[in-house]
Amino acid sequence: MPVKLPKYAHWVAERRFLVDPANMPGLDAAGARRIEDLYIDGGRLRLRAITHLSSGDREFKLAKKYAPDNPLIGPMTNLYLSAEEYEVMSKLSGARIAKLRHKLGAFVVDVFEGALEGLVTAECEATNRMAAMKVEIPAWCVREVTDEMAYTGGELARTQKAPG
Repeated sequence: MPVKLPKYAHWVAERRFLVDPANMPGLDAAGARRIEDLYIDGGRLRLRAITHLSSGDREFKLAKKYAPDNPLIGPMTNLYLSAEEYEVMSKLSGARIAKLRHKLGAFVVDVFEGALEGLVTAECEATNRMAAMKVEIPAWCVREVTDEMAYTGGELARTQKAPG
């Protein structure tokens, strides 16, 4: 029997990889976005602030990624917030993480900051599992970590250290 999608959720199929920064193409710093996440204690909610470095524009989201049966695909919801709503929610307790996100072909490349400096990951996203499995993986993606919970944003935020 197929899994019922929660109301207002959409399926997200994503694959995550460790990156060898020495072997990847250069990143365009002007097109990067700074992402600041707060993984709120007591559930699966993530509060996100995105700053577009080229313009300084900011956007704010509250997301919930439901616990997937398969780490490759799972339901997710997003709610866009005003700056005032974000400010109120940003005072909640939880684990924080920051990174610069770059677009590189079919991938987003996350260069982590703070305690996780030196960790670089790449993700590709698709609308379904089969499409995600067909994405051509570049040589600079050195190891797939999709199935490793230690490399999820929430776990990285909570531990503040790269696995391994």
